[in-house]
Amino acid sequence: MDEYTIEVPAMTCEGCEIVITGAVSVLSGVGKVDADAANGRVTIYGDPSAEPRVREAIEKAGYDVLE
Repeated sequence: MDEYTIEVPAMTCEGCEIVITGAVSVLSGVGKVDADAANGRVTIYGDPSAEPRVREAIEKAGYDVLE
């Protein structure tokens, strides 16, 4: 599995981690999600071609992602 990280600075608590993990983990091409509110990062393990859909899912959950 490949790994990539998305910066999500507005993710600030465990509740945010749960929301983002739930929104992203159901996407095809995503194997594992590691949301880290302390560092404002979401690490995705899976197919890198899913990244645009991952970014979209995070934004639909109400969080801005950095480019």
